[in-house]
Amino acid sequence: MVMESNDGNYGAQKTSEAKHEQQTENEPPSNAKAADVEKVTGGRKLPNVKPGRVDGKNSPHKSGGFIPKRLNNQIEIVLQQHKDKAAHKDKKVGQGSQDKRRTVIKGFFADLIRMRNPRYSIKSIYNLKQKHLKVVFTYLEKQGQAPSTIQNKISIMRTFCEWIGKHGMVGDSIKYVEDHASVRRSMVVQDDKSWEGNGINVMELIQKVTNKDESVGMWLELCLGFGLRVREAILYRPSIDGEYGNISVLEGTKGDRPRTVPVENDVQRDILQRAKALADGKTGMLGTRGKTYAQKRRRFYTVMQSLGITLKVEGVTAHGLRHQYMQEKYKLLTGHDAPIKGGDINAVPENIYRVASMKLVERAGHTRAAIGASYYGSRRRKKTRQTVVSAEYDELAD
Repeated sequence: MVMESNDGNYGAQKTSEAKHEQQTENEPPSNAKAADVEKVTGGRKLPNVKPGRVDGKNSPHKSGGFIPKRLNNQIEIVLQQHKDKAAHKDKKVGQGSQDKRRTVIKGFFADLIRMRNPRYSIKSIYNLKQKHLKVVFTYLEKQGQAPSTIQNKISIMRTFCEWIGKHGMVGDSIKYVEDHASVRRSMVVQDDKSWEGNGINVMELIQKVTNKDESVGMWLELCLGFGLRVREAILYRPSIDGEYGNISVLEGTKGDRPRTVPVENDVQRDILQRAKALADGKTGMLGTRGKTYAQKRRRFYTVMQSLGITLKVEGVTAHGLRHQYMQEKYKLLTGHDAPIKGGDINAVPENIYRVASMKLVERAGHTRAAIGASYYGSRRRKKTRQTVVSAEYDELAD
């Protein structure tokens, strides 16, 4: 049976998704009062505000604006020439990455022009110099943009400079800011972002969401049961999947990389069965038929906000369920609690840890094992000359 898709404009909407999610996840409901916040949090201590945030929100500065026609045309030509090429690997990047590059590069030149300083005037992209990079990134630092944001922009401009023949011009990130901490970014999670780790009764809170909107509640269960991202859960078609011991995550994936996630227990099977029963019989998807992806996503965050499930109010976001999935599976594969939950990585044999990490990041849709540390944490492994051989290795490697 051929399934209809009512999300044909998904690719064009991916650009604004990250921005929308950051805003919606960090903003409390407009009618939330102090008493409501205290009631929701139950007196729990919320996470400390991260660098680059003001009152728990992202920096108000948004790059972008006027760019002279000549500069704009030159940028577009370079972008078209390199389009979907990855920076250093022989592979293609997704539409989301292409749009992000365009936004950052044009935003850089717009910020430069906004300064109206004759010392930094520029008439061609091929006149770009170190001084231009330094003044813009220092400006963004003073505007309070997050370390990850500044570092990402520097990385994209490094790639852009390679494209225009200025190889090696963009050095280490710390060269372009006053405070080196403003571009210091750790890939190892510092705080437990899972709902459980923040003292939340997960199923009770998901039930509250389900009572308000059954589809939104099911999307959250898919995030918890299979480690899906929010956009993957919204675009997932449960009615045509899960028959062969795993689910196929095909739409909405990061970098457009499809993957499979194993169905290993009765809880997952129950989630999948209920999702199938709730899914639209014609589209195979959850949510109201005829609604676009953007409309479904907007509904998702509206419901989340109305119940206070935001970083500022509840101290967690929907992405925390993905963290919880990774932490639970880490314990299942290694036999030990995740490091972020106090587990000792030195108690896990090197080969077991390596294989488990690769399995987990593949399930999450990543390609590098090191990314796993951003979900379940890491501890420095003690060096040992003894090679530990475990019978569990064969089981994990299968």
